[in-house]
Amino acid sequence: MPCVHRFLALLLLLGCLSQAAAVAQAPLRVGVYPNPPKVFMNEDGGASGILVDLLREVASAEHWALEFVACEWQACVEALEAGRIDLLPDMAWSEERSHRYAFHHVPVLHSWSQIYARPGHTIRSLLDLKGRRIAVLGGSVQAQVLPGVLSGYGAVLVPAVSLESAFAMVKEDKADAVAANHYYGEVQANAQQLVATPVVFNPARLFYAAMPGRQPAVLDAIDRHLSAWRADPNSVYFSLLRRWQAGGPAAAVPQTVLWVLAATVGLLLSALAVASWLRTEVAVRTRELRDSERRLATILDSVDSLIYIKDAQSRYQYVNGAMCRLLNRPARTILGKTDADLFGPEEARMTRAGDLAVIEEHQRFVSEERLNDKLYLTTKIPLVDGEKVNALCGITTDITPRKQAEESLRIAATVFQSGEGMCVLSPDAVMIEANQAWAALYGRSAADLPGTAFPLFSLELDGDDARERMWQSVRETQPWQGEVWMRRDNGERYPAWLTVSAVRDADGVLTNFVCTQSDISERKQADEKIVQLAYYDSLTRLPNRRLLYDRVQHCLGLHGRTGRTGALLFLDMDNFKDLNDSRGHAVGDQLLQQVAARLLACTRETDTVARLGGDEFVILLESSGVDEQDAQQHAEKVGQKILDALREPFDIGGIEHHASCSIGVTLCLAEKEGLDDLMRRGDLAMYEAKRQGRNTLRFFHPSMETEVTYRTEIETELRAALQHAQFVLHYQGQVDGDGILTGAEALVRWQHPTRGLIGPGGFIGIAETSGLIVPLGRWVLRTACQQLALWAATPATAHFTLAVNVSVRQFLQADFVEETLAIVRESGIDPTRLKLELTETLMIEGVEETIGKMRALREHGICFSLDDFGTGYSSLSYLKRLPLDQLKIDQSFVRDVLDDPNDASIARSVVALGKSLGLSIIAEGVETEAQRTFLAGIGCDHWQGYLFSRPVDARTLEELAA
Repeated sequence: MPCVHRFLALLLLLGCLSQAAAVAQAPLRVGVYPNPPKVFMNEDGGASGILVDLLREVASAEHWALEFVACEWQACVEALEAGRIDLLPDMAWSEERSHRYAFHHVPVLHSWSQIYARPGHTIRSLLDLKGRRIAVLGGSVQAQVLPGVLSGYGAVLVPAVSLESAFAMVKEDKADAVAANHYYGEVQANAQQLVATPVVFNPARLFYAAMPGRQPAVLDAIDRHLSAWRADPNSVYFSLLRRWQAGGPAAAVPQTVLWVLAATVGLLLSALAVASWLRTEVAVRTRELRDSERRLATILDSVDSLIYIKDAQSRYQYVNGAMCRLLNRPARTILGKTDADLFGPEEARMTRAGDLAVIEEHQRFVSEERLNDKLYLTTKIPLVDGEKVNALCGITTDITPRKQAEESLRIAATVFQSGEGMCVLSPDAVMIEANQAWAALYGRSAADLPGTAFPLFSLELDGDDARERMWQSVRETQPWQGEVWMRRDNGERYPAWLTVSAVRDADGVLTNFVCTQSDISERKQADEKIVQLAYYDSLTRLPNRRLLYDRVQHCLGLHGRTGRTGALLFLDMDNFKDLNDSRGHAVGDQLLQQVAARLLACTRETDTVARLGGDEFVILLESSGVDEQDAQQHAEKVGQKILDALREPFDIGGIEHHASCSIGVTLCLAEKEGLDDLMRRGDLAMYEAKRQGRNTLRFFHPSMETEVTYRTEIETELRAALQHAQFVLHYQGQVDGDGILTGAEALVRWQHPTRGLIGPGGFIGIAETSGLIVPLGRWVLRTACQQLALWAATPATAHFTLAVNVSVRQFLQADFVEETLAIVRESGIDPTRLKLELTETLMIEGVEETIGKMRALREHGICFSLDDFGTGYSSLSYLKRLPLDQLKIDQSFVRDVLDDPNDASIARSVVALGKSLGLSIIAEGVETEAQRTFLAGIGCDHWQGYLFSRPVDARTLEELAA
């Protein structure tokens, strides 16, 4: 038996091993749908494409067997979900898909979607898609995204079973345009004689996708290989991309370009959403206006007063329902008639006199008129058109009942000779009679008051009933008066001045009490308003500067007595002016009110939150710590709490707004410290927070005062330097691919009389903020042109071009073009040898003005180079509009181009972009031969840097050229 058992166990083990081997050898089933060049089945029936080749490389390294399954996109998706395939390449990540499928972490490719149309199309933006038929692959990411993008534009999506059929629909005029990823679109557009439009959207990251929990080892292996490949510019990953993107960039689109593309699309969509919202709002407002007109007509027709409009000849142009009811005739039979036609000549003479007073004297006219034994009060006002009165509006009210009431009141006034609330009570304090003023104050009819008890009152707002003490005092001594809190019949309390007197007969027996009261709510409100105006901000109801100073003095005194330390937090909203400028001051005020509420929620009741004005707030944390360190920790904790609170979105008029603030903190350490010193230190700390990138907190440090002092000194010395010609120009050579010196860049230096030679980093920033960059830039341009003229006269340097940096502030001066051309004429240089270097900041500030000025100078031969390209805004839509001659690769990319694949990719992209736009390329900061070799290899054939020449004076550069 033991032998039998061992034999059976051996058979079982062999079976398990064979089954495991069968599982291990099972091929990985990969879906392939037609989407060249990323993935497709070639003419021989084999799988091909970028993503197929990359997967084969991974499979070879991991010893996988691959089985490719051809299918259309939707069929591939269904096969993946049903388990008929294990992996689906070329799936764009989205939030929705991340919940349905499993993705690896490192994207295989970056892509975006684009609209393609027939040549001669008129599609320039999303607005041009209105009414167009857009073909799109059913179930694709474009089909998911486009409905939201095109919402409100009336475009019609036409689903297709494949991308190839979607492009064919445009060619066959079954659709006006087609949406697809740009990889497939660039290939298929040429095949179908279509062209790309400027409309791009949905930047995407592409992955291999599996079902959750099914292929974790495969996805992990893909991540490992992608991470290793993308870190090595010479890896198989980049080799495959170069092969498939023949002639294109050697790496995926740089992340910075994708984010700029996404930001541009996001801004466009936001603008279009606002436009759509405005159209909806106009329609809503129009309906509301019509409804308002109907309601107004209903209201005017329902009132008892006669309302009418007459022209200058006293002919009726409008009458309301009351007028029609008075005359017992419809409005159409009244319009165009005069008072003589309707009431007779005598009444017409009386009313015409009032009409002429309004029309000729441009004055409001009020009179009492008698008609049909009734008394009317008529008010007529002029209707002005420009400076001319061509009509009047009249309101005539029957005041007969009011006159009768006035007579009744006059009679009643003989009983109560006072406008104050008055009442008479019995000896047991029961009401006998009260006038209307008293009844109005109490909130009941005067007829209801006799027989009721005297109203409850207290001496304080929330005090006890004081009636018995008052009655006892009046019974025993003398009249009583004072400020009290009366209670109305509905329980509402109000402040009043109450006077109570006792009435006695000849024998001194108490017969009645007489009371008077007056509501002093307005007086108390006026008193409170005076206090509010004196010590509080009218917008936010926060303490103002005056009250803050009082409380800071108290805090300093407390520190002197107890040693406890307070703190001042100076808060300024970041970019608040942008909100005011874009949406108006009313919206800005709403934001300030909400900010005030959040600041109060972040602080204690003992703290003071004050508004100094504008978007500046100060928070006084009184007694925030037992010592300086404790106070600093508490202030930092509160400041961080405020930063977090203000990062949360604000709801302003139904629109979400995001804001942030910069906070500076200074401690209240000694009573001898002046308020001005504390405020100044807080301001310095707050502005330091803004310089450090905003949305942050900084504590005051004495070095901040030193820095301000230094900047002030430098600004003063800069002004003297301009007057005494203390600036010199150095020149750094620029060479071509043959190593020949073709020109230079002019670099300003400050020959300071005591500090020595100062580079631009020591003074250019201060010159920018102070405005001195304009006269300094003017001097640099004039001096550079003079040197260029001297070089033109020497054969060895006659071919030199000279690059001159121009600041944004200088370029945006209104007379920059005229001034530059005047300098060129005065120096006598060849303008084609002058090259102005601009920065990307000009693409943000005044784009249209920038383009206009550049074109004006370009017409005279002056060249332009875009400096520091890739470090700033980098808007491709604006770049292609600028009349540029050259792109300069920033030295920050050149420095690590051999070590950082991202910098290398950016350099390749800049070169490729420049060449596609017909621009020359120059790289700055080239310091090693290896850097020059790499740059030459990617197509950059002009260089500048220490490898060739340091910045030197003109004579030294001439010697280098000799």
